[in-house]
Amino acid sequence: MDKIMDKKGNSSDAYFISKTFELAKKVEGLTSPNPMVGAVVVKDGIVVGEGWHKKAGQPHAEVIALNNAGEKAKGATIYVSLEPCSHFGKTPPCVYKIKASGIKRVVAAVRDPNPLVSGNGFDYLRNNEIEVIYGILEEKARKLNEVFFKYITSGLPFITIKEAITLDGKIGYKNSKKKSYLSSSKSLEYTHYLRFINDAIMVSAKTVIKDNPMLDVRANRGGIKNKFLSKKWTKIILDPDLSVPIDSKIFSTYGDVLIFTSTGYDKEKHKKKELLKEKGAIINDVYYNNIKGKRFLNLQEIFKECGRLKITSIFVEAGPTLFSSLICEKGFDKLIFNLTPDILGHKNGVDLFEALNLKGKDRVKCGGLKIKKTGDELFLSYYPKHE
Repeated sequence: MDKIMDKKGNSSDAYFISKTFELAKKVEGLTSPNPMVGAVVVKDGIVVGEGWHKKAGQPHAEVIALNNAGEKAKGATIYVSLEPCSHFGKTPPCVYKIKASGIKRVVAAVRDPNPLVSGNGFDYLRNNEIEVIYGILEEKARKLNEVFFKYITSGLPFITIKEAITLDGKIGYKNSKKKSYLSSSKSLEYTHYLRFINDAIMVSAKTVIKDNPMLDVRANRGGIKNKFLSKKWTKIILDPDLSVPIDSKIFSTYGDVLIFTSTGYDKEKHKKKELLKEKGAIINDVYYNNIKGKRFLNLQEIFKECGRLKITSIFVEAGPTLFSSLICEKGFDKLIFNLTPDILGHKNGVDLFEALNLKGKDRVKCGGLKIKKTGDELFLSYYPKHE
């Protein structure tokens, strides 16, 4: 059996595993559909090599760390934030490199959930007389790659809903003719960082029509602008009637525009589809429900299609209707409230929860609170508790 050391290891193991997390996060948002992985080679308590996976198709963290260590890797320990791969993909298996380098001990944070790897990497190493320990800071490792863990096991993207909301639950002004921000410039910068670390941003056609947003990443947090040029980016619009204007700003900013619309076309809708395609939009038809004369697209079908397109994570900036649908259908993995120190009042503000219609005792429970403070504002992050 693999040596697990009650999933804790010794203090130095935990210390060096935490170092692998720091390395992995250097490229947060750039490795999709691959996980973020960091590796550290340690000999006699001294780091002799380190590395992190930078992008899908490029060398894995273990290979980079071992190349940096060179001959010093013989007899050393390699610490990895995720089980080393044992299959041929775009790169050769990392376990071959580990064996050839003379590593005697492998310490990993967590088993890889990928069925092509899960446990096989550990088996190969153990069968070649290399000591294997895993389960060190496992929960932190899972959180680090929560997007990858969901996508690789379900084929579905990780869904984050983000709402800028006032103290009285409003998300904007009623009857406002121009876009007005509730959030401060610092909070907007963090919001753009959250956009950056996801593969796509999703909004409804109503948002595009009302606000005419660019749906891009403009913050330069940690040099994001330069990194962003090498990142695939998708702007997803939910538009049952193809009502998005063809002169919308979304068509002039970086990234693909993916529009989901309802099946069934009349002459005008066919004409609009061709015009949108000329602007570069990718149009996907999905089934819908007709409720009180309004079309509501099938969100689960949309998420499945996004998964097939290798969109592993979606950042949803929703209005009341889309927010209600996602909450009621439990179609989200994380919920982030950007709480602003404002009170707009019933007459002035748009209520985020006005369309939310939970039945009876069917409340939605959340937990795992994390708090980030930006000036007088808070970002409250929650995970749903599924019962």
